[in-house]
Amino acid sequence: PTSIWAIILGDMFSSFIFGVVISMIPVFFTITVNIIDVLSLLMLFFSLILAAFCFSALSILLSAYPPTDVPATVMMLSSLIKFPLVFISGIFMPVNQMPFLGKVIASFSPLTFFTDLLRHFILNNGYYSLTLDFLMLIIFTLFFMVIAIKLHEKTIIKRF
Repeated sequence: PTSIWAIILGDMFSSFIFGVVISMIPVFFTITVNIIDVLSLLMLFFSLILAAFCFSALSILLSAYPPTDVPATVMMLSSLIKFPLVFISGIFMPVNQMPFLGKVIASFSPLTFFTDLLRHFILNNGYYSLTLDFLMLIIFTLFFMVIAIKLHEKTIIKRF
């Protein structure tokens, strides 16, 4: 018998691999047009790997509840959460240009910290410190993983 956490980590790892492979397309474009230096490129790779783990864990968490085996239900809930994250994360408007309330709300999104890392390495212009960006991505990843495992342990029986 395999434990729930092993299955969840395996699912998360496969999602991580997919995310990294897809994300390499813009990274290779960045390399070909020589936008950033080698050290920034290495840090960008590390950031990408960390963010892929974080968003894989978030996806596993979103699939935990409600307990259903219908993908459409999970996708609907996932879209309701992920779509607004794009608009509050500093992708379209940098965090330093947001009003105070926008900055507070943005700080609850892991995408904000990944976007800030990209701004550091590509534009040399981030809002938060590099240490805080990396630390917050690690914290979000661990939080999402722990909660996802706990929720899946409670709801796995209800799916079948």
